Amino acid sequence: MLSNLINRQVLREAILVAFIGLVILTLVPFGSVTPFPFAFAAIGMFALAILAGLLFALPKHGRWVFNIALSLLVVLTSWTFIQTIELPANWLANPAWRAARDLAGVQHAVISVEPADTLASILWVALPFVTFLTGLILCDTDQRARKLLTGLGLAAGGVAVFGLLQFSMFPDVLIVVEKHAYLDSLTAVFVNRNTAATFLGLGTLLMLTLVRDIARSYSAHPPGEPGRNLLLLRTWICILLLCACFTALMLSRSRAGIFATFVAALIYFPWLVINWNSSRRYITPVPRWRSVLKLLSAVIFIVLLLSMFAGRAILRAQERRLEDDDRFCILPGIWRAISDHWLTGTGLGTFRTVFSAYRDPACGIFGIFDRAHNFYLEGFLGLGVTFPVATLVTFAVLARVFWRGLSERRRLRYYVLLGIAGTVLVALHAAVDFSLQIPGFAVFFSAFLSAVVAISLGRSHGKNERQYG
Repeated sequence: MLSNLINRQVLREAILVAFIGLVILTLVPFGSVTPFPFAFAAIGMFALAILAGLLFALPKHGRWVFNIALSLLVVLTSWTFIQTIELPANWLANPAWRAARDLAGVQHAVISVEPADTLASILWVALPFVTFLTGLILCDTDQRARKLLTGLGLAAGGVAVFGLLQFSMFPDVLIVVEKHAYLDSLTAVFVNRNTAATFLGLGTLLMLTLVRDIARSYSAHPPGEPGRNLLLLRTWICILLLCACFTALMLSRSRAGIFATFVAALIYFPWLVINWNSSRRYITPVPRWRSVLKLLSAVIFIVLLLSMFAGRAILRAQERRLEDDDRFCILPGIWRAISDHWLTGTGLGTFRTVFSAYRDPACGIFGIFDRAHNFYLEGFLGLGVTFPVATLVTFAVLARVFWRGLSERRRLRYYVLLGIAGTVLVALHAAVDFSLQIPGFAVFFSAFLSAVVAISLGRSHGKNERQYG
């Protein structure tokens, strides 16, 4: 019995390591936006999900979140599939098919204006959901959830270092190919600087957490005891990776990405400073004025960092006002398209085709908008009213999870704040960009959410928990 238990635990650890490795591999080839890397990531993640589901039971504390996420996956993928099939009496069919029948003799009529693209988009929806569900299964203890977050943080730091070296030495190269866009901005392994900024902002929060953990471990380690020098080395490595993430974020020159990270840092960093000793078993009461002073100092520090190092992004904001930004110019056209198809949508993955009919000539004739630069509006246009309902359910579930984490967790409460800050960062930037539509980042963020949700709902597991001080 004991040998079977040990083997099962070793197997779970091995699958967790494979899960972390697959998440990292999904990032590297331009965020897996091309078919082959995406297919590899999807096959690998689905295989891990099936393996984990067959071998391990779902942790009881996260079962209700798992069930809701699985239900959302079924609803969204089922509706996407329904958009591609012909319903009786052409029910809910897009009016465009009527014109196609009159002009070209097309006999079928479905909801989607491009059924093939909509059908292919099912995998793009399913992959981040499957990643989240697999992460929930594997993160059955706080230790494993923290191990996952550590792996993600170190991966973000490694990508930031690679991005800095590439940007300084080979600014015209993107990994191994010639760089054609955003030549003045650091994009790391991504094509778009905004996706890079979202990723690097989340990486900065993760590395800040790792620095806090390892620094406290070092301060609690008795002088002269074996391993202290190794802890010191690890502390400095984490600090350097934190600086690399922050520097790469600033060099991305993404206005929205830096601003969203700034808001997330205002949520997370002051609380981290005030509650630096919150994990101690016995906490000495601190005068209120001292807490207020720490809060103000942390806020001022964040503001100073932004003003000192985000100059290039601030200059871009001053040079190009919001009303001159094409992303905001096309918003009225997107709203018109949504108002015409708000119930059923036009089919997932059809934005490029549909929006051309609603594009305002005042926005210029150059360039092709294949994305809305707004995750919420593009989802609404593609899936109809199903999407905003699913989005509200998702935010409601996360709000309940984080509220429970803040109420019930003490020693690891800062991980709950990390989850809140990371979610705010990504949710804010999604309103002006399409980072969540890039498979590599969507998988990375889903894995991040699975870990922070597991910690928010979890409890200590005695000897299985690794103590960090």
